[in-house]
Amino acid sequence: MRINLLFGFLGSGKTTLARNLLMANPSNQKMAVIVNEFGDVGIDGTILKGREEGQSIDMVELTSGCLCCSLKGSLLSAVEELSHKSKVDLVVIEATGVAEPEEMIETFSDPSFSATYDMGPMVTVVDIHKFMKIREILGPFYEAQVRNADMLILNKIDLVNAGELEKLRQEVKSMNPAADIIFTERCDIDPAQLLSGDESRVMASALSKDTVSDEHSHNHDHRHAPAQSFVLDARSGTSRNALEVFFRELPDNVWRVKGFTQLDGKPVLVQFTMGQLEIVDSEQRDNYHMVFIGPDMNQTAILNAFNSTMMSANE
Repeated sequence: MRINLLFGFLGSGKTTLARNLLMANPSNQKMAVIVNEFGDVGIDGTILKGREEGQSIDMVELTSGCLCCSLKGSLLSAVEELSHKSKVDLVVIEATGVAEPEEMIETFSDPSFSATYDMGPMVTVVDIHKFMKIREILGPFYEAQVRNADMLILNKIDLVNAGELEKLRQEVKSMNPAADIIFTERCDIDPAQLLSGDESRVMASALSKDTVSDEHSHNHDHRHAPAQSFVLDARSGTSRNALEVFFRELPDNVWRVKGFTQLDGKPVLVQFTMGQLEIVDSEQRDNYHMVFIGPDMNQTAILNAFNSTMMSANE
């Protein structure tokens, strides 16, 4: 069984990439995806389930924790079950956007594990449009996702002009000269580039990274992005205009919002990342939630503003 590790900050396009890979499945393999979400309600898993019918895909959602820390045992158990009971050929592990990669790399680099499973390249999706802003806010935490990757996908290039894109490419390359760099819009990529790879290259690359230090290994001085999350009920719905106003007025420390609601009576998927809002049509569902992620958020103020927005549809 082959395992592909997928990293990237909140809103970079990881779930879109995972879905693209699962939808394409060029070798007609039996595939599975393990989704780790930061929060109590899983949204990414729901998005991934909206795939074409007839595909042989297992879904495992791990919420309210980090794959490299509190959910490490759950991750290994899920991988072993997919391998031995479900007879899966390929597992894509999508880590939460606020996770660092080092401990997961160490886990999969263990000889007892790497002898059993093949490893595809470790992939990090970079929102190139917001790269400098995210790096400025998060510093070493975010840089670790870039420096540890075997492959860097510079996504959302349609939002950057050619001159700026080249400058950003050079900046990313300086952080990780050995990584392969791929440019994409909406993570549209040839699946063969990701669903293959020399596992010896991957493990050697991972173990040689400066960020995986002896101090980290022994003291487990593990860093995370300084974020919290909470969930709000969005079943009442509102108008598109009212929702757009709500997001325009959100404070800067709300990094990411993702979830389902109804706009003008129609179900939609809402995704917001550091000032950028995307709304796409969805299917009717039993529950509608919004997950908010960011540091030091004023939950009460956001709740009051959100409830006012939801109520505005009925006025």
